[in-house]
Amino acid sequence: MRVMRVSLVILPIFALTMEGHGQSLPVVAVAGRPFSAEEVIVQNPKPNVHNVLPMKTIRIYRDSAGRTREDVSVPRDPIATQVVNIEDHVAGVHYFLDTDAKVARRLVYPTLLGTGVTPATSASTPVNVIPKLRDVRTTRESLGTQFIEGLAADGQRVTSVSPDSMPGCQENVSVIESWYSVELRMILLQKWSDCSGSGTIRLEHINRAEPDPLLFQVPTDYTTLEQEQAK
Repeated sequence: MRVMRVSLVILPIFALTMEGHGQSLPVVAVAGRPFSAEEVIVQNPKPNVHNVLPMKTIRIYRDSAGRTREDVSVPRDPIATQVVNIEDHVAGVHYFLDTDAKVARRLVYPTLLGTGVTPATSASTPVNVIPKLRDVRTTRESLGTQFIEGLAADGQRVTSVSPDSMPGCQENVSVIESWYSVELRMILLQKWSDCSGSGTIRLEHINRAEPDPLLFQVPTDYTTLEQEQAK
């Protein structure tokens, strides 16, 4: 495996935002809760919203040490970067695998002492996404508990209302329903609706067995490019 060094600015990877529904939910780094699953993303855009893939599937993994992996979407998302993301929270390394060019971009970052988890990914509870608008009024309500893929999930609805509308939108209301599994430490189902449309993200075919360790390693025939964090 060849290793080269380049200096690039790596932008943070965010979960769902009002400007980008339909992205994958973050795979939380939690030790002792291995699993693999298919994350199915369905989007129903409004007629004025373009370049949206109606449905795609992302394969996700987490091992017993808390390492995570997210595979590229199937079918390929025409507007998303086609890479495999591997987070090794034990070693403090993030890999971006370009499966077409067989290139691995390696980013080293500090870990929390004794945990193997980075500060940005140490949360174990779902994150409520609030629109980036002024004077947003947000209400939350419990939706009770339901079983998804055999796991108990607690539901919560977050409704956000703003006096301002986003560009190109007449509505100013966003509703997000999230169903969170304490056992898996993951959101199993999320439904959203706003002025751009509506959609769902759901974990399917959840397998609690330990994933193959090779999934969290760079293939030997890849070229590795060392990347530096922005200062």
